[in-house]
Amino acid sequence: MKIYNIFLKIVFICSTVNLSGIELSIERGDSLEAIHMLSEYVSVPSVSGNENEAAYFMASRCREAGLIVEYINDSPGSVNFAASLYPLNYGKPNIVFHNHVDVVPAGDTSKWTYHPYEGRVADGKIWGRGSMDNKGLGVIQLFAVRKFVEEAYKRDLPYNVTILFVSGEETGGVTGSKIVSEDDFLGKFNPVVVIGEGGAGMKELSFIRDDNPVFGISIVEKVNMWLKLSWQTDHAGHASIVEGDYASMLMINGLYNLLNTEMPLKMTPEASLMFVSLGDVMGGIKGKVLDKPDSKLFLKLMDKLSRDDPQLRDLISNKITLTGIDSEESGLNQSSNKEAAYLDVRMLPGTEANEVIDHIVSVIGDGVVEVEVIARGPYSRGTVPEKFFMEIADAIKSEFIGASVIPMLFPASSDNNYFRSLGIPVYGINPMVVSSDQMKAIHNYDEFIKVEDVLRGTVVFTSFLDSVLSQ
Repeated sequence: MKIYNIFLKIVFICSTVNLSGIELSIERGDSLEAIHMLSEYVSVPSVSGNENEAAYFMASRCREAGLIVEYINDSPGSVNFAASLYPLNYGKPNIVFHNHVDVVPAGDTSKWTYHPYEGRVADGKIWGRGSMDNKGLGVIQLFAVRKFVEEAYKRDLPYNVTILFVSGEETGGVTGSKIVSEDDFLGKFNPVVVIGEGGAGMKELSFIRDDNPVFGISIVEKVNMWLKLSWQTDHAGHASIVEGDYASMLMINGLYNLLNTEMPLKMTPEASLMFVSLGDVMGGIKGKVLDKPDSKLFLKLMDKLSRDDPQLRDLISNKITLTGIDSEESGLNQSSNKEAAYLDVRMLPGTEANEVIDHIVSVIGDGVVEVEVIARGPYSRGTVPEKFFMEIADAIKSEFIGASVIPMLFPASSDNNYFRSLGIPVYGINPMVVSSDQMKAIHNYDEFIKVEDVLRGTVVFTSFLDSVLSQ
């Protein structure tokens, strides 16, 4: 999995902190309520474009918890709202938690052990579409923030805390985070940090000693771009007599060349930080090699290792994936003169769209292909780890004794980029230890989140908030 090798990263050694204030343990009543709420939430279908009912469900739960709910916009297929300790118009510096309500389609429901919209609780897990991505995180954030509602009434806390629920993340964020980020986000929310989905904790890593987990907090992500490639020629007709470079042949040959040509390696500052920090964690000769990520020796080593581990290469190269092909309708014995293919492109920070498009045209090299940009995500800039990174790291290490916490480049894309593009600190973290089978189930059948994930994740965010709100 990408996420594994993503964690082939970095050490940011954080000192422990003595927590004070509210009780950080999760009471049994809270535990049962959180699991029941998530089960109900999962049982409300919310495929992108149809997430209104689920959004209203969570808005109601936020109000019941004592939070102040304010809609950024509310229209069919695009409901985005904030749930805060204080009204946004107070203008207080704001810690913003971020999650998305929408989910991907469940596919063939007969292939699920439990119905994807049942929200079944069994075997220490909550099963169903969106349980892990991303409804579980939303419930964790709510149960952490609501612990400070009473405290916010009693005294003037140094920060507001807001949970931002958005639509449309799975389809590029156009109906959600794009709207929120462009609607005077800095002025309306006055954010000091945004904390969304991203990294998590992993144990199944060869360099981990004593079975202690490594948590990755994402500080940057790849930028997504969706492309349509088109081929159109005059060579068409009856399949038994057609000659020359007809569209179908050009498409197949071009895609074969493209998908079998490795993207060049490119070391970004964020990837460099990852590997340097990993070297600090590992020590020894390997650590010294990793400590010089810009050296020829390092790049040669990465080039060799990544040939057997393509996910490792994802950290230091752009990625092109074929997601579909389309042919002009014709008879089975008739060659089409018009073909199309669709690509999902994940670009490293700092990569220009034209750089990738020029690479595609050059590698295909038939002089016929035309490239159209269907959609492109927002520009991604890295977040330099600062005090809120350290506070999150301390909270993780307080709950997961012996854990290491590292900044990471996330090889996928999410709505975090919309907010990073505004120049504010943005971190991606799912505060839980994620297993390989759990990762494989995301966007797949039998998606689940462990009950333990919800409870311990709530403790982590509660601990984080207790520290920063007590200052």
